[in-house]
Amino acid sequence: MYLTLTLNPSIDHYVRLPEGQLLLTGSPEAPSVNRASAESFEAGGKGINVAKILRRLSADVEATGFTAGFTGSEIIRDIEAEGIVSRFIEVHGLTRINTKITDGTGVETEINGTGPSITPSDISRLISVINGSCCDTLFISGSLPSGTPADTYSLIVSAVRQSNPDIRLVLDCEGEALLKCLPSKPFLIKPNAHELSALTGIELTTSSPLPVIRDAAAKLIQRGAQNVLVSLGSSGACLLTGDGVFLSASGINGDVISTIGAGDTMLASFIYMLDRDNNYRRALDCANGCAAKAAFSQGLPDAEALKAVIKEFS
Repeated sequence: MYLTLTLNPSIDHYVRLPEGQLLLTGSPEAPSVNRASAESFEAGGKGINVAKILRRLSADVEATGFTAGFTGSEIIRDIEAEGIVSRFIEVHGLTRINTKITDGTGVETEINGTGPSITPSDISRLISVINGSCCDTLFISGSLPSGTPADTYSLIVSAVRQSNPDIRLVLDCEGEALLKCLPSKPFLIKPNAHELSALTGIELTTSSPLPVIRDAAAKLIQRGAQNVLVSLGSSGACLLTGDGVFLSASGINGDVISTIGAGDTMLASFIYMLDRDNNYRRALDCANGCAAKAAFSQGLPDAEALKAVIKEFS
């Protein structure tokens, strides 16, 4: 059973502008009006995205975190409609709305809301919910709520490990929040090139030589991560295992519509495929293919698209 944690979920408002017309700007004297050619709403946040991909791959999955107000109620309705079991905790305030704007050419702009404030009491309630789950794998994904201490994830991990020492941890978070979790020896972490650069101090881009990316990933292995999966956007992905095995997958050509959710799709499909046949090579290739499906579509790929990739690498 998989459980995903999203401390700072959102309602994602996807806005499509006419091609080549990304956010026309005006002035106080002549304000500009942008008119959408299409729009949609869905529950978002990295952990929720992971849960949706796992469920579309037919896995049993639960999702937890914090929701608030009418936007929080919509998140629960949305994920339950997907067949995901909701273990979200209601808090005061309003769940944030994130607006994601694209003009269909791969150029994107995001405007992210702040979300509710989370108290130590809320965190204690959350830990009880996680410990009450029958999950064997916990995904911790995304940003911390505004004002939440950087050690919040590590506190959660420590408390959960006391109750369930064998739980498998999969982390996709940034900066100090991630670094503070590494002594707990997470099974897998998934930085992108920019995040890996910030974590290690090694200057990287998605087109950096693979040996340089490997050396950067090795620094995080040395600090406690068991495996490091690095998403490289259009350049593909690579994986460094704790045994020193380094694998890479090349980028897949196609028309990029939106990269939002591609990294979450990669993470979820990698773990799903690895659990299916315990083959790191196939898991990486499959995850790379599923992530490309996400980049070539508006929003997350549907079950049919995902299962076509799984079939290709089975």
